[in-house]
Amino acid sequence: MTSQYGIVNGEALSLLRQMGGKFSSEIVPFPERIYKKMENVTDADQLRLMAEVTEQIVKLFDDDYAAARWDTGALDNFLNILQTRQLKELESCAAAYPNTRRRPLKVRRHFRELRQMLRKNNYSRESWEKIRRAVLLHLTRMGIIAGHV
Repeated sequence: MTSQYGIVNGEALSLLRQMGGKFSSEIVPFPERIYKKMENVTDADQLRLMAEVTEQIVKLFDDDYAAARWDTGALDNFLNILQTRQLKELESCAAAYPNTRRRPLKVRRHFRELRQMLRKNNYSRESWEKIRRAVLLHLTRMGIIAGHV
């Protein structure tokens, strides 16, 4: 993992903050246990988790986010950084390890729950702000993991 990840992750966090106003204070579902377990696994598993989370974040934004009323320039730059810089670097690093094809199922389940929350709330502005807060938590935790990989 190159030192560039920290810089790119910092840019993504900054753009996430610029996209909208104040973050929702409401508690959002967050897989704390998954990140806690990552402290005691191999670098390959940590990279695999980070790549999966990044991919799932990008997929979240495939849904209808028009109600969010975010700064579209910041949103476009945010997604571009995730797709073209962060995800590619993570996948490249994970490919250097053998047996990195297994995907973290609990992470996918978590993001499926977030998408269900969006649908249940008709993609409302409030539900998108909850998503933005969840993404903030994920990127922050991944930045911590990246410092140890």
